[in-house]
Amino acid sequence: MKIRSDFVTNSSSVSYIVTLNLAMAEFSRKKNKNFCDQPSKERIYDLLVDDLKTKGKAIEVNGADVVVGTYDFEKKTDCLYDSTVGEEGKKIDFSSLTDEQVWAYVYGEYFVKARLAAELKGFGAVQVPRDKEKFAIKAAALNPCEVCGKCQKGKVADDAHTQT
Repeated sequence: MKIRSDFVTNSSSVSYIVTLNLAMAEFSRKKNKNFCDQPSKERIYDLLVDDLKTKGKAIEVNGADVVVGTYDFEKKTDCLYDSTVGEEGKKIDFSSLTDEQVWAYVYGEYFVKARLAAELKGFGAVQVPRDKEKFAIKAAALNPCEVCGKCQKGKVADDAHTQT
């Protein structure tokens, strides 16, 4: 049996920063006739806009009003995907889903699978580390040592590099 003694993390824990330019989103929505042929997008749009307006922070970027919000969730337990909702190849009946199920679908399909900005203009999402300190430690461990080029940073004592 292997026992891991170094840094351990739950890789399914994620955070996303989501942005909304409401003017651009509304323009796109009207241009697409309010998603009249796609009730799922209408429900997702409404859920995200309401949540960001309520819980997000309004900022100005390059003269544009933007709302920013953060979403934290567990990929393994909090996400639903097309493949996990309904039968493959059939459209999902969004009217039968609870808000919680729609959020799980948004987390899985629109955040994790990066469909948000592609399908809902005016929105954006970027994944960020949930714990910045732990992420910095892991990222540093992946970089080779600048002194010897062989070991990983932090794995060899400094005096080991002075020996020839």
